[in-house]
Amino acid sequence: MNLGDLSGRRVALLGLGIDVRAAIGPILRSGVDELVVVDSSLEAGRTVEVERHELKVVELQTACDQADVLVRSPGFPRYLAELVAARESGVAMTTPVDLYLGGIEPGRRTVLVTGTKGKSTTTDLIGQMAREAGLSVGIAGNLGIPVFQSGWDDDASIIVLEVSSYQAADLHHAPDIAVVTSIAEDHLSWHGGLDRYLHDKLRIVSNDAGVAETVMIPRAEKRAIEVVAQLFPEIEPVLVDDPVSDSGAPLHRLRNAALAARVVEHLGGASLDDETVAVHAKSGMPGRLDVVESPSGFEHITFVDDALASNPSATAAGLAWSLLTHSDTVVILGGDDRGVSSAPLQREAAEWNSTPGHRLRAVTLPRNGEDLAHRCGVEILARAESVTDAVEKAVRELDHSGSMVVFSPAAPTPAGQGNWEARSKEFREAVRKLSHP
Repeated sequence: MNLGDLSGRRVALLGLGIDVRAAIGPILRSGVDELVVVDSSLEAGRTVEVERHELKVVELQTACDQADVLVRSPGFPRYLAELVAARESGVAMTTPVDLYLGGIEPGRRTVLVTGTKGKSTTTDLIGQMAREAGLSVGIAGNLGIPVFQSGWDDDASIIVLEVSSYQAADLHHAPDIAVVTSIAEDHLSWHGGLDRYLHDKLRIVSNDAGVAETVMIPRAEKRAIEVVAQLFPEIEPVLVDDPVSDSGAPLHRLRNAALAARVVEHLGGASLDDETVAVHAKSGMPGRLDVVESPSGFEHITFVDDALASNPSATAAGLAWSLLTHSDTVVILGGDDRGVSSAPLQREAAEWNSTPGHRLRAVTLPRNGEDLAHRCGVEILARAESVTDAVEKAVRELDHSGSMVVFSPAAPTPAGQGNWEARSKEFREAVRKLSHP
């Protein structure tokens, strides 16, 4: 769909996440017949001012019965019974990302990036490398920049979007390049099982609008290659090799940087050698293995913000890097439990437990931190009620060099606590205040 398709139609917004809020103005300017909102935190039957527009609040069932188009935010799983029935009755469902992609003019190129881990870092690195190559590029999507928000290069000739499985599920446009960074279990309760998760996530590769011209996957990501081959046997993806480097950068970040470099080369940039790729790999982004400056008196501890690691697979990747660089690590674990397999973290914890001279412990957070640590065989150092409390408890027993405190929750932020950015900010602030009681 695109914004023009909304003209003269009754449209309901499902939720008021940042993507949907940013889209309200463009949706209204498209000439909709009616625009209403569904949000459990708002009283149905009343009006609410959102982004300087007065919108009527309705119940979900009312929206499903009366709307022609539903614009969904992640808080509304597409497999809710009411939404399934609405689609079966002919109601269209879309997302802001889908509407935005539908309006991109011919001649402009699109790159969509997804993956269980690595998608934010890869998207960010594509932007960095593309700009250095002199390419006109705009970066947005799930990494915190709504597509209809002003302030990003949305008129660039190349548009690169990070796309979550929530967003991909209602995608009806095929990109020029689809990038799959990795595949592991995630968001299973939202999608209703592993098969749906895989099919929904990989709609960036192929959907009812067609097939991506090019599909890129790291050669080392065997699971991703296998799933793409099973679902789309006619596609021959471009497999990207890991760079050879002794830079000390985490392997998965090197892998993401190599993937980004290959994308940029495909878009017209110059080919980069392994050492140049490694330099880019060492430039982090907030919330993904981002080293935070140690405050006075705590220089013996390396503090790492990995708030974006919202699943066990991502946390395991970060701890694999820590195993190579730090002998004593405390990981701050915990958030909402969404039924994802903890197997990747179990395997990484086993590596720690079998490596002489190395010690991995956890400070656990509600709601599933304690259970996650037990399942993975990670010794619990302390139980905390907040990220700030966890930082304070983590540093008490780390009195030697070679120590690390990493906030890598392996679970999403619990409802009512904001998003990963809010917990990232809390972690950084807690570290900063350690020397200023």
